Amino acid sequence: MYLLIFILVMITPLALLTIGLHWRNHPPKRQGTWLAYRTELSSKNDETWAFAHRHLSKLWIRVGLILMVLSAFLMVMWRENYLDFFLWIIGGQMLLLCITALLIESLLKATFES
Repeated sequence: MYLLIFILVMITPLALLTIGLHWRNHPPKRQGTWLAYRTELSSKNDETWAFAHRHLSKLWIRVGLILMVLSAFLMVMWRENYLDFFLWIIGGQMLLLCITALLIESLLKATFES
């Protein structure tokens, strides 16, 4: 059971890292792609679209690596109580995921709405 929970905890960091690495070299097209960072501001024009995905890919690579190491460390440290603790780890990961979106939106506003 511990191994299954460990894998579940590692899904978000691995997804962030994988998507970040992919978008670094192959950012999504504006139309027709199912996975993209779509907000009103990022969808304004081609420049904001490329800017958002370029910066989000860099951020997700860093955050994914940090979360991967931190999550694995915490799961190993609290192995005896992992059932009480793993939802807190996943909740923290989701919070950081939301914060990355807020950071990119702030960066878009600072760059394109001045």
